[in-house]
Amino acid sequence: MNIIISRELSIPIYMQITQQIREAIFNGELPAGYRLPPERKLAEQLGVNRSTVLNAYVELKSEGLIESFVGKGTVVLPLNPADTTAASTQLPGYSTPPWRQLFSERSFSAGDPLIRDLLSLSKRNDSISFSVALPDPGPKLTVKLREQLQLLMQEKSDSLWKHTATEGIHSLREAICMWMEKRGIHAAAEEVLILSGSQQGIDLLTRVFIDPGDIIFVEEPSYFSAMQSFRSAGARLMGIPADTDGQMRLDILESMLAKYHPKLIYVLPTFQNPSGLVMNQDVRERLLELAYRYKTIIVEDDPYCDLRYSGHHVPPIHAMDRHDHVIYLSTFSKLIGSGLRMGWLSAPKSVIRQLAIAKQMADLHTSTLSQFLMERMIRSGLLEEHLNDMRNRYHRRKQLMVAALHKYEVPGMTWQEPEGGVFIWCRMPAGLNANELMLRAADRGVDYLPGNPFFAQVPQTAYVRLNFSCAEEDSIDEGIRRFVLAVHDTMDARRYHQTGNRTEGLDPII
Repeated sequence: MNIIISRELSIPIYMQITQQIREAIFNGELPAGYRLPPERKLAEQLGVNRSTVLNAYVELKSEGLIESFVGKGTVVLPLNPADTTAASTQLPGYSTPPWRQLFSERSFSAGDPLIRDLLSLSKRNDSISFSVALPDPGPKLTVKLREQLQLLMQEKSDSLWKHTATEGIHSLREAICMWMEKRGIHAAAEEVLILSGSQQGIDLLTRVFIDPGDIIFVEEPSYFSAMQSFRSAGARLMGIPADTDGQMRLDILESMLAKYHPKLIYVLPTFQNPSGLVMNQDVRERLLELAYRYKTIIVEDDPYCDLRYSGHHVPPIHAMDRHDHVIYLSTFSKLIGSGLRMGWLSAPKSVIRQLAIAKQMADLHTSTLSQFLMERMIRSGLLEEHLNDMRNRYHRRKQLMVAALHKYEVPGMTWQEPEGGVFIWCRMPAGLNANELMLRAADRGVDYLPGNPFFAQVPQTAYVRLNFSCAEEDSIDEGIRRFVLAVHDTMDARRYHQTGNRTEGLDPII
């Protein structure tokens, strides 16, 4: 790839780079799959700042010509035939708009597109994926959903294609109140807002509650997509550390509440993402008491409550709340399928009204068809029946992953077996390079979620989140074996850099 830049031209240097790479793609010099040089390396070759190359790559990504993938780098995408036609008919002297300069400042604060990249990685045929927490609905549910859809088409054919209230179909909201009763939560339909997935709930809460400079407390670690949303609104995140049992340090929380007076406390107390652990009931009660005392709001995110395999049910914080200090989020997308995009939010009526205004501007309302389908699943008992089947399958997969982690044990790597949920959270050996481990794991044909994005501040120790919900049972042992080999690769490389001695070409016996 030959790029010539001129500082005499009025065209910005990043646009010169963009235009020359674009032309090389269109004329076939850079075919689909070609791996472009890393930004830093190309910047050194051209004698420019790394940000200049980064801007050029962003332009090309916005045009759909290249894409960056975790473990693969930046590669050229296959051309759409319309692209080549448009390129050949462009008038002389015209070029594409300066897209980067047109993007809003908020769009740049949203963080790395980690989920998008990992979804792409998880689709690779040669890779075993422990990364994105996609649910596995199983073959039985597919048949039942098809039957329910056919019945809906017969009974509500006209209603399925009409608008609904932004808050959601009233009968579905009543059914969700019945479903929450099983969790110990008592709410009225008017205190429920239907969402297009619980991620929309996080976005709506961000829009309605957070102003630039607001302080948000999160668990350490916590769900990275929520933290990205909060940061995009200009919030300042502060992590509350956990003790050795994974419980929130309430002594630290109380001193920070007194000092900073946060707008919100965001928690995932049941089968937490990423740790998979459960907040004890006494810790929940104390947390709620502190929220009352310091007049702050708790946002309780509870997507995995129904996926318990052992131990005893612990009531949600929302079930204990008597003074309207908790906003409760949950979802069916983790139980039925990620494509369903169906969640809900429970809060006081005044909060629901304000959130509904924000939702109306975003999507008017959640899919009518999905709402009617979900109501039938709840009222018919099919959802509970499906959950029993899902729990059995997930429990088997968790046991297989636990057995493999014991079998291929790595010195210095620690983890706790969760009672439910879909994650095992691993603390890696001291000094392990997290970025290098990810690349070596990709080379070995296994992917996972690194720990850094789950922290408000970058941790000193490397962590890894392993998901077992959508992994094939017969591939879990092999996937953990590959992962452990990548850990050994990384540790061997570190020892080599320290001592200059390494045994080449041999895998450890594991």
